[in-house]
Amino acid sequence: MIPTSEEITRQWRIEPDHEVLVTPVCTVRKGPLQSRRSLKRKDFYFFDFPNWVNVIARTPDHDILLIRQFRYGTKRMELEIPGGTIDPGEDPVAAGCRELLEETGFIGEEAKLIGSVCPNPAIQGNCCYTILVEQAVRTEKPKPDDMEEIDCFCVPELDIERYIRTGRIEHGLVINAFSHYDRYKNG
Repeated sequence: MIPTSEEITRQWRIEPDHEVLVTPVCTVRKGPLQSRRSLKRKDFYFFDFPNWVNVIARTPDHDILLIRQFRYGTKRMELEIPGGTIDPGEDPVAAGCRELLEETGFIGEEAKLIGSVCPNPAIQGNCCYTILVEQAVRTEKPKPDDMEEIDCFCVPELDIERYIRTGRIEHGLVINAFSHYDRYKNG
């Protein structure tokens, strides 16, 4: 059973946090937390990211649209699905369709939310949503951000499991998106 806010307040004393660092992708915040049980107090760091969206785009031929782009964290090219940040006040489905079009030039039909996850609750409070877009087709040239160099291509849907199993796809949030997709397909 998930504890209520009242139960959490009884267990922890949460004091206001403050900004430590502001970057273009997140704000790092620091704040004290005290256990009411042990009375121990410690500063915790929090990475304040916006919500994210990942898009599984399926073509009329039942292929899945993948992208390959350089990721600074791993210092290598990563095999992923389209996605990005959700603008303040933007609906996750609308954000997914926007990111799909910007990164790949594809649009589709029947866009829907099929899952969400909190990427790392220990140090983050944002959500990553998975959107499914059916009948995806390229309608225009991609318009990536200034620092995005994206290759996009389609692979047979049946190859995705092998790509994950063999480590061709290692991005945890992308693997999570395909987990949502598998549950969606299998009811």
